[in-house]
Amino acid sequence: MIHVRPLDERERAELKRLARREVGRVSERIRMILLSSKGYSVSQIADIFECDAASVRTWIERFEAEGVEGLRDRPRRGRPRKAGVAAQEVIRQTITTAPSRLGYLFGFWTVVTLCTHLASCMSLKLSRATVRRVLWKLDYRWRRPRHTLPSDPLAREKMWWLCEQILRAPKEAAVLCLDECDVHLLPVLRPVLRPVLRSMWMPRGRGGQAGVLTPGTNRKRSLFGALEWESGRWVYEVTERRRSEEFIAFLEKLMLFYPGRPLLVVMDNAAIHKSKQTMEWLEGHPSFVLSYLPTYSGHKENPVEKVWWRWWRLKSQVAANRLHHDMDALVASVHQFFASFTPQAARQLVSAA
Repeated sequence: MIHVRPLDERERAELKRLARREVGRVSERIRMILLSSKGYSVSQIADIFECDAASVRTWIERFEAEGVEGLRDRPRRGRPRKAGVAAQEVIRQTITTAPSRLGYLFGFWTVVTLCTHLASCMSLKLSRATVRRVLWKLDYRWRRPRHTLPSDPLAREKMWWLCEQILRAPKEAAVLCLDECDVHLLPVLRPVLRPVLRSMWMPRGRGGQAGVLTPGTNRKRSLFGALEWESGRWVYEVTERRRSEEFIAFLEKLMLFYPGRPLLVVMDNAAIHKSKQTMEWLEGHPSFVLSYLPTYSGHKENPVEKVWWRWWRLKSQVAANRLHHDMDALVASVHQFFASFTPQAARQLVSAA
């Protein structure tokens, strides 16, 4: 009669613990060993678990030879995986290659086009589920792309030159960052606190999706804003249009706020900042020095952009998810928003830029 070797109390306690933790066949095999240690015969154990006596003897012998690890399933032979290391490398190289370089008209890869390409050009026939699983393993996700701006090859040199301009400015000079934006009567759809998420809380179920009224005809107003780098002073103006005339009028307003002081104004490369009319006005006002940021970098380098879109988020708080029934109400909300824009808050904004 076959019985397992005698078990000490430590082994028995460990086997009981593993029997509770393991599932399926491994747990059953551990219980076979525990019953055998209590004196149950092979036939009795086979009746309890409704299996062959030969199976019970096999697991007792495996336990005697290998311990608990001998009760686990051993690797089984089977058909080799189609998406092995070599196939994964082919998929990685394909997904990182623009389809146009391979002669295709479409601009990006999908699971269907990948499967078709792999089958026709690589003789690698994989299911959509397999290709999708490999892409996840390669840390690819199906997400919506975003627009990106080109980079200025001279950005580093321009930023150094701009820094030198600021450092060499006279002590009495005011360094201002200037930018413009538009606010529309048509509401912006976004949450107030987190612009990254295009959602808001609303009831669940049919008809629960929140609706934001739209105006019959969209109208807009332009905003000019200037932030003093050192003090955090904020100057702005709401105008009907955004042209060279309005830009020059805003510069003249800055002269009134900083009488007799030279002004170094940092801004992007908008057309109105370099127009013939603006240049002619600057010739008669030598106290103004306009310094331009690298091309396509205003959204990252100009802290005024954060006033419009990010930190205080004018558009999120004033124009998001609600309709102002007339332009006067929208402009009043803009003034109310800037009434709480303190120099302290502006300095925090600059430090976070």
